[in-house]
Amino acid sequence: MTANRRGFLRGAAGGLAAGAAINMLPPALRKAMAIPARSLAGSIMDVEHVVIFMQENRSFDHYFGTFNGVRGFGDPRPQRLPGGASVWRQPSRQHPDGFVAPFYADSRTTNAYTVDGSDQSHQGNITIVNGGRYDRWGHSGELHKRMAYYKGSDLPFYHALASAFTICDAYHCSTLTQTYPNRLHLWTGCNGGGKVGGDPEMSNYGEDETPSADMAEDRPMARDPHDWKTYAERLQEAGISWKVYQEYDNFGDNILSVFKNFRPCDKGSPLYERGRSWVSEHRPDPDRKRSDGEQLVAAFRADVAADALPQVSWIVTAADLSEHPSAEPAKGEHVCAGLIEALVDHPEVFAKTVFIVNYDEAGGFYDHMPPPMPPLRPEEGHSTVSTAGEAKDYGDAKVANPGVHPLGLGVRVPAIVVSPWSRGGYVCSEVFDHTSTLRFLEKRFGVREDNISDWRRAVCGDLTSAFDFAEPNRDWASLALPATADYMARVRRSKAAPSLRIPEVQSPAAQDGPSRPARPVPYALGADVRVEGGAVWIDLANAGTAGAVFQVFDNTDRAGPWRFTLGPKARYAAGHWNEAMGRGVYDLTVTGPNGFHRRFAGDARRPQPRLTVTTDAERRLVLSIRGALPRRVVLHIEMGDAYPLVEGEARRRVSVGSGETREVWDLRGGDHWYDLTVALAGDPSYRLRLAGHIETGRASRTDPAIGPMRL
Repeated sequence: MTANRRGFLRGAAGGLAAGAAINMLPPALRKAMAIPARSLAGSIMDVEHVVIFMQENRSFDHYFGTFNGVRGFGDPRPQRLPGGASVWRQPSRQHPDGFVAPFYADSRTTNAYTVDGSDQSHQGNITIVNGGRYDRWGHSGELHKRMAYYKGSDLPFYHALASAFTICDAYHCSTLTQTYPNRLHLWTGCNGGGKVGGDPEMSNYGEDETPSADMAEDRPMARDPHDWKTYAERLQEAGISWKVYQEYDNFGDNILSVFKNFRPCDKGSPLYERGRSWVSEHRPDPDRKRSDGEQLVAAFRADVAADALPQVSWIVTAADLSEHPSAEPAKGEHVCAGLIEALVDHPEVFAKTVFIVNYDEAGGFYDHMPPPMPPLRPEEGHSTVSTAGEAKDYGDAKVANPGVHPLGLGVRVPAIVVSPWSRGGYVCSEVFDHTSTLRFLEKRFGVREDNISDWRRAVCGDLTSAFDFAEPNRDWASLALPATADYMARVRRSKAAPSLRIPEVQSPAAQDGPSRPARPVPYALGADVRVEGGAVWIDLANAGTAGAVFQVFDNTDRAGPWRFTLGPKARYAAGHWNEAMGRGVYDLTVTGPNGFHRRFAGDARRPQPRLTVTTDAERRLVLSIRGALPRRVVLHIEMGDAYPLVEGEARRRVSVGSGETREVWDLRGGDHWYDLTVALAGDPSYRLRLAGHIETGRASRTDPAIGPMRL
């Protein structure tokens, strides 16, 4: 396969054979919701099998921006772009409005099922991210494709699957680039950086994993194979069973094929049999560029039926089924449905299995959440954990963005966790990436992946927050998963429809309601402003058990943004903006995981009260206000309408002098979410916004303010 074919399957044939006989999901599949988990230890040790179904090149908003409860198109606190527009209005010359907003790609009336996401390279992603400003999605001739999104009517199986199990809305691909570097993270914990410490691989290099025509030997590689250890080898050494189920013509997505110990590989060896062999007995006709997935599902089903499923499985579909933008996503849904049906048809196996659906990279498609990234230079911010192995140095090379840049995290991608321990239609908002999947395997099977960097281990979770191992067998309501038998009819209809175009009249995207149940996450974050001698400081705090990335934006567009990584139980006093902004008017926004948001605006030359946010033993929000002022002042404090209180007034007038005042807010009415604004009478420059979620260690609901897009 050539490099340009890897980037885009030009002229991919129109679909699967009409009579393809993948086992179809029945119209009302309730089995999965009814099968109890095998609960012996009440812990992750009850899991016997982990199946990883990684597909190609789709962003989270592109697939799930309209899905209710997730941080999608109804995000109540979207990022502000330089100049003041919201992150939804990406500057562009392709539309008379001067911007392009996300718009619906209706597969019923347009050819939206085959729409490429454009440039996916590291340099292209660096341009988009623009140091964290996130305002360059329009710097591409394919913006109309980047900004397109689907609804549940276009992806009925995936939206129903997310409604039945657990969707992760803070799962990022590992790198700001293409497929291969991201799959390297999935299979090895790094892409040559990390603890390996080499020059990170940041591009697809045209490798074709499919063997030569006579199947006698591998085709020559474009470059030497990688030589660091893969996780499959670690499992092999530890006696943990594993297998790659792969089809032909698969983009080289089985990344084991570019590692030294797998190439060349003795066909009688365990590494070949488990990692390089094919589900098909014979290679398809060379002119056949499609697969119906029947052999892949059949091979998987046979092992499930025999209770011979390996402890760890990776599934690699053919290119035409991979959901790459050059192929219709309905085909991938159909294969996924067949794999899951194979499990639920054997409840004794499903009862002890975790099935993870994720995507290697975003494919150039738009997502509104800027990825957490490490600061690489002191002027960019600070990290309390090592950032070694997380940078790519281009030196003074003739590229669009020379110098040192972060590997990732990359753009958000879809991820759904299917298992008896993740039922109930939950949203999990802990930050994850592809190394999180490895860390889940670490936690279950005790095999450590040494290649993962310290920074990545700090800020990316291990997926366990997406599960309830202690009480998995609650009486969940059954939910029907739709059949996918009509997938070829949908493919043909979209292919015959007119071309997708940016709407002449742009309008806000709509996100479905209502809120959804949410898994508890390990965050306890804080950010309080203080003004001393005309300088503005933000005291960042992480009292949680997971690391977190805070991003700070200057709303006056004079400097920044900045990034701060705090490991668990860490604090840091940040004042990077003081030199650039001078002593005077300030307007800073701080963001963090799971909707954490602070805005601090005022005039540092004026006396002002100091506010700190804490929680008490009853998990109530406590606002401590200290004066030290020449005269008494009045603060107007207001809770957002979407956040009902159990008791107390939503709007409060607080008089502050030289002492301390405490305002307490019982947030149980809004599932412990809050969004407070604070104004200072007589000082129009002073304004605070304090928003986020107080974790209780128990499941709750998603942010009740998620609703209409603020375009």
